[in-house]
Amino acid sequence: MTGRRDPAIGQPLEGCRVLELSTHVSGAYCGLLLRLMGAEVVRWDAPVAVDCPPESIAEATTALSAGKLTVPTDDAWKTCAEADLVLFDSLDEDAFDGVWTRPSQKVRDMLDPSTPVVDIGAIRTGTDPGDWLPASSLTVSAFAGMSWAIGAKDKAPLALPYDIPGYLAGVEAAGAACLALLTREFGVRGGRWDLSEADVVATYVGHICSNFVHYGRPWARDGARASASGGFYPAAMFRCRDGFVSLFCRTNREWSNLVKAMGSPEWAQQPGFDDGRVVAAHHADEVDVHLKAWVAAQTSDEINRRAVEFGFPIARVLSINEAREQDQFAERGLIREVGAGRRVSGRPWVVHRAPSPAPPRPRKLELHSVEDAPLTGLRVLDLTWVWSGPMLTAALADLGARVVKVEGVRRPDPSRLRGAAIRDGKPVPGPDLELSPYFNQMNRGKLSVGIDITTDRGADLVRALAANSDVVVENMRPGALDRRGLGYADLRKENPGLVMLSMSMMGQTGPMRLVGGYAPVMSGLTGLDSLVGYSPDELIGLYNPALGDPNGAAHGLALLLAALRQRAVTGDGAWLDLAQVECLMSILRIPVMLADGADPVPPPANGHGTFEPHGVFRCRGEDSWLAIAARTDLERQALARALGMNEVPMAGLTLAVEEWCAAHAPEDAARLLTDQGVPAAVVNGIAAVESSTWAAARDLRRPTTHRYLGEQLTWGVSWKRQGLSYPPHRASPLFGEHTRHVLAAELRISSQELDELVESGVLAAQDT
Repeated sequence: MTGRRDPAIGQPLEGCRVLELSTHVSGAYCGLLLRLMGAEVVRWDAPVAVDCPPESIAEATTALSAGKLTVPTDDAWKTCAEADLVLFDSLDEDAFDGVWTRPSQKVRDMLDPSTPVVDIGAIRTGTDPGDWLPASSLTVSAFAGMSWAIGAKDKAPLALPYDIPGYLAGVEAAGAACLALLTREFGVRGGRWDLSEADVVATYVGHICSNFVHYGRPWARDGARASASGGFYPAAMFRCRDGFVSLFCRTNREWSNLVKAMGSPEWAQQPGFDDGRVVAAHHADEVDVHLKAWVAAQTSDEINRRAVEFGFPIARVLSINEAREQDQFAERGLIREVGAGRRVSGRPWVVHRAPSPAPPRPRKLELHSVEDAPLTGLRVLDLTWVWSGPMLTAALADLGARVVKVEGVRRPDPSRLRGAAIRDGKPVPGPDLELSPYFNQMNRGKLSVGIDITTDRGADLVRALAANSDVVVENMRPGALDRRGLGYADLRKENPGLVMLSMSMMGQTGPMRLVGGYAPVMSGLTGLDSLVGYSPDELIGLYNPALGDPNGAAHGLALLLAALRQRAVTGDGAWLDLAQVECLMSILRIPVMLADGADPVPPPANGHGTFEPHGVFRCRGEDSWLAIAARTDLERQALARALGMNEVPMAGLTLAVEEWCAAHAPEDAARLLTDQGVPAAVVNGIAAVESSTWAAARDLRRPTTHRYLGEQLTWGVSWKRQGLSYPPHRASPLFGEHTRHVLAAELRISSQELDELVESGVLAAQDT
């Protein structure tokens, strides 16, 4: 199998028809993903409010509509009767003063109740039709807690640039759409799937904050590094002789290797400096001085050679122009032409279909069509670790699947080793492997089986579990499972209907396929970090959000559900080769399209290609900020009226907004502006989001109770169907908690053999 794209390979939504009524990036990107999965997507001939220069809007709309059929607006309703699913993103508001909202609502009212609907909003504060606020990606980023942690301490918070909140919501909406199409094959008809950009962004913030707030670390702006180094030093961007690089160690081995590469300097011999956690908590500023000087004296190539020699994670922070030219993307066919020399990101995965032979026939896919747990009956074998993979499989558990997590006896999931939660200023007591709130968030609702897969017997047990599973998910480096006889080719011999998702960082093929690392490596390699900052010389990056992981998880979840829909129709299994870096490039469609000149695409620094005023403004009170976006002439007029002006000035409106905000509390200013129809939002921190009435009304998080951690507020899937949420229903498992039960029930292994396997170290099991 080659890595090059073949449109004839793997179209898991082939035969599905989708009607897309979008004017926002969220719906347009959702429709594009469904099209890339093989669905026939018909969209109405409407504009898309997208962040790019006015002269490029038509091209941007074309790039988001690749492969779709476009029909006149008046004909959109005629397509309803033929659609298997209808996608809306403009039922609340359309960014065009309601011109497209009215026909959207008309089509909605005409729909047959048996047709499922995916309905995306921007900011929804409840579940009733009127529970929404006028919003843009800028105000969503502020409202949902993301902007608070991006930027310098003494400067304005920075929003996720280039409509990224809309893209993230589009990916999640594609997952909901694929689930609707899957359950349709099991008799579930109709229903409204409800999600919003703010829900999605807040949920991602909630996930990553399990590595901050529960450890007593602030979720706050800390310049070009993760706040408090994210618990382990370093996690930051540093300037070198020819640009910027990211250094991001997560283990003491990696930190020790970096210190050795620096020549094992005398300062590193001080007590505690051999532990990256201690350095992050107490010495980050001090060590920054030494590390900055060491990096500044070298080129990125020189530092990279040292990283290869000594073994520590590094990524050069590429510009978008540089990122899209990488041989890896050319080999896998990610970047493609869209006309006039413009290029955009294509399909960030390869689907290898595996028609089922006879005999043996595949295990029949059986879903029980339970309304509040639609994946009841799905059996998932989870071979993932850290964040992206576990986040995906935890979502499957939220949706009702039975997820069995295989944990290495010799090498447990590193997220178990993040340290003990801090409560009342003290570490929570208990076993070292059971005290991580980060692990608890990412692995809620699962069963844990401890197996040493480096042994022959351990690998045999995993193969046997896979034979009884519908799905296997893994996020290891390419080839790691094949060396143990656990790759897709091996597993499908006993289970030809198996759907296996491999979600490595770079994909299974290409010259960089073995490159590993963490989220900052992804955002550096894609050019995303070069888009987040106050200027090209003052970059900030996305070290706190670590966006590559949840974005990869969301793309993987949508693709997996689409492949399960195909299996339900044909019985065919599939191997899904998803590259998380490519998924990140996929949501940077406009910057990739704009990167056709010699000059790098600059960071927008809260600006916008067409909207004005558009920014984050300081308000009355300490570190108080308000995000405001005026998108149309009517919104600018409303903004001017709110400021006490009789008409919109020819110039100086932004300056007037700055002066007005400085005299107002952010909550009062936001209420006044949104009442006038102007997108505005307070820049919230995580505490404000968690305690908000809207997060409660949207049922985004619920407490789960863990044996050692006690009660922890846990975030689940952000979708709803017919008003029903899919919250976490159980905390994460203890290490090896279900080893005996699962292997006895599924593989019929006797108690005596289980005892022997535990004694020999092949298995790890809790004594329960």
